[in-house]
This record gives sequence, structure tokens and C-alpha cells, in this order.
Amino acid sequence: MKDVSFSQSMMFRKSWDFMKKQGVTMVGLYLAFMVVSVFLSLISGENVTSGRYILGNLLAAILSWGFGMGFGKLILNILDGMEPKMSVFLSIWSRAWTYLKLEILILSVIVVFGLIAFIVADFAVKVPLAISGFIPLLGYLILAVLIILLCWIMIRISFAGMIILDTELGCMAAVKRSWQITKGYVWQLVLLYLLILLLNILGLLALIVGVFFTIVMSLFISTIAYRVLWALYRENENIMDEVSTVNHNNEESEE
Repeated sequence: MKDVSFSQSMMFRKSWDFMKKQGVTMVGLYLAFMVVSVFLSLISGENVTSGRYILGNLLAAILSWGFGMGFGKLILNILDGMEPKMSVFLSIWSRAWTYLKLEILILSVIVVFGLIAFIVADFAVKVPLAISGFIPLLGYLILAVLIILLCWIMIRISFAGMIILDTELGCMAAVKRSWQITKGYVWQLVLLYLLILLLNILGLLALIVGVFFTIVMSLFISTIAYRVLWALYRENENIMDEVSTVNHNNEESEE
């Protein structure tokens, strides 16, 4: 078996290789999506009570959602050695309901944590320091812990969307799979996401236009990270199966 390791530098190199081959097509597709989104925003108007505004923004939301799924599937296909085909944007709708359930789940988690954080922060602010200097400090400490915990959960389930697009797994099964493959790699992923953030900041500094290139490259990097983590997880599973087989054979020999 080919050795697999979680290397941020390797992921950047591989993504650059893919960008050299398919970057023009993918960036062009992303720019086309942005143009259509801006057009829908312009024709929707500013009257939030008008039917045109509601319809325009509804179409923009559906377009954004469908494009996100299709674009993600295109990148997965490119990593598999396939040429990008626009038919993906039609076939991917078979996974739309599962993908929607995942987004609702993630939004629910964020809302719950947000409400708890708001209550804690509000309580910490309203308690006068004259009464107790410890309670506000404790409140801010709890708030910081909640933010860190939310970030940790988001990292652990960050590949659930890709798993839904890449497999036939349901929403909760995809979340479980993402949780499994990211086990033990949280800090490496934190570093990877910080490097991706830095990459996009550099893209913004490159006359802003460069950010479209770096966004697409970032998606390649994230998808490569998912495939590497999945390979590492499968490799570990195979090792555990071999160990279990050896132990079973040893037990039979002793009998």
C-alpha cells in the first residue's frame, strides 16, 4: 500500500497541480456563478415586500445551494481523474434532501451554541463588578469555552458535506464518518484552515481578482484533505482487522 500521511504542504502542491490542469475551467465557472448571482440581486430590487424581491432572492438562494453541491462534486470527480461535466449540476440534486438536512443540523448546532453564549454573555455583563468580580470573569471564561467547543465540533463534522456528495450515506451517517476520519487530526486541520485563510487573504491583496483563484484552490485543498483523512482511516481500519485476525488465530492455536 502506498504510504499516506497528513501533510499540509503536500495538499497545497497537489491542489496547485490540479489548478494548473483545471483551474481556468473551475475559476471561469465560479466567476459565471458570481455574475448570475449579482444579476439576480440587481433585478430583485430593494423593496423587501415586493414579489420580485422575494422571487429573486429565492432563486439566488436555490442557485447558490445547487452550485455549492455541484461545484463540490466536480472537484471530487476531478480528483478521481474525471473531466468536469456540467451534467453534475443536474445529477447532484438526488442528494439535495440529505444535504439540506445536514445544513439544518449544522445551523441548529450553531443557533443552540449562540443562544447559550448570548445568555452567558448577557449575564456576565449585567452582574456589577461591585457585587462580584468573579461571576463576570467566570461568564467570559464559559463564553470562551463555548466558542472553542463550537469550533472543535465544526472541524470534526466539516467533511460531512463532502461525504454526502461522495457517497450514498445519509445525513447522520455522514456526520459520524466525518467525526471518525478527523479523530486525532484536529490540530493539523486547524493549521490547514489557517493556511487556507492566509491564502485567501493573499488572494484579496492581489487586486481582489486573485481571491477567485484562491477560493477554488482552497476547495481543492479541503477536498484533498478529506480524501487523505479517509485513506488514513481505512488504512487504520485494515490494520485493526489484521490485528484482530492474528489474535483470533492465536486463540485458536492455543485451543
